[in-house]
Amino acid sequence: MNVILLGPQGSGKGTQAELLAQKFGLQYFEAGKILRSVIDPAIQEKLKRGELVPDEYMLTLVEEFLKNHNLDKGILFDGYPRSVAEYEDLKKVLGSLNLRIDWVINIEISPGESVRRLLKRGRADDHPDSIQRRLSTYRAQTHPVFEMAVGEGIGFEVNGEQPIDKVFQNIVAKLSP
Repeated sequence: MNVILLGPQGSGKGTQAELLAQKFGLQYFEAGKILRSVIDPAIQEKLKRGELVPDEYMLTLVEEFLKNHNLDKGILFDGYPRSVAEYEDLKKVLGSLNLRIDWVINIEISPGESVRRLLKRGRADDHPDSIQRRLSTYRAQTHPVFEMAVGEGIGFEVNGEQPIDKVFQNIVAKLSP
């Protein structure tokens, strides 16, 4: 099973991704963590400003990850793809490996809740200006990926403002046959 987990920043994607990867034995591509570990100062500056890194750069990271991990049980993408173009690129790369995306899950929370959660976690790139920029970018560029997946019959949404275990139960119920 190959899953994309989407949602605005602070929606609990990382928490749910860890739980889902563990439950289903999926490889876990955590875009944010991978990007924060990149040494390139230009990439770090983009992250600090709340900007997206170039699609080609992300695709290289994804291809490297896919090459170096056993995908027999599937993969869970958290924080990628971030645009329709990246979604199309990902489908092509997976297709070349005879794989496909099975589900695109959107964990939805309000903008106010997103800001509240992000300020509370206090990461270096979580300051009000970059939070607003990232939320705006998410709505304009990433949310259309979910809308596209819904049109393809593989997208579903869960309310991320519920307790963690309830969000997890809702997702598992949909993923389990």
